[in-house]
Amino acid sequence: MDKLSFTTTDEFALRFLDEQEVRMPSASKPSIQKFFLTFISECSVLLIHFHERRQKKYQSLLGDLHQKIGHGSSNEQKRSAATLSISKEIVEAVLLRLNAFEQNKDFLNNQVSLTSLSKALETNSSYLSKIINHSKGKTFKNYLNDLRVAYAYEVLSSDPSQSKYTIEALAFDFGFKSAENFSKKFKAAYGMYPSKFMKGIQIGI
Repeated sequence: MDKLSFTTTDEFALRFLDEQEVRMPSASKPSIQKFFLTFISECSVLLIHFHERRQKKYQSLLGDLHQKIGHGSSNEQKRSAATLSISKEIVEAVLLRLNAFEQNKDFLNNQVSLTSLSKALETNSSYLSKIINHSKGKTFKNYLNDLRVAYAYEVLSSDPSQSKYTIEALAFDFGFKSAENFSKKFKAAYGMYPSKFMKGIQIGI
């Protein structure tokens, strides 16, 4: 009976040890997997954090670039208006009306003056003078004369029949008050008097 008990005990012990040996590898596997999962998870968090920081920096740089590009022209306009000591809205409105004045060829009216034009453009003489000086790079008087001379050149070049008119008549049609003034301005711009220019047109020069 003692022998039987000893044998049974040995068998039980051996079976227990065998079970532990079998269980050990399977018990260690979850630990290794858990370690690797934790390591990968931490690495992923670090990578995501690094990526987010780079994205924020990129967005910040891109925003600065768009701001410089998008507001470059408006900043230039603001500086221009500040130089004139006139609001940007007034400058833009006057330039728009001034463009219509040119397109309609209202400069051919020899009665146009700084005062009359400023009223027509719904501004004052000081503002108009400053805006023309700044945007056109010339005085109001030279601005008008240059428009008139350029138009005279265009008409005389394209229509030889204009040569039948006197210089006085042409001067009046082109907005000048005298033939002398017209001739001087035309020669200064194109190197010859309008009378000589028209003769050249007639003979095909």
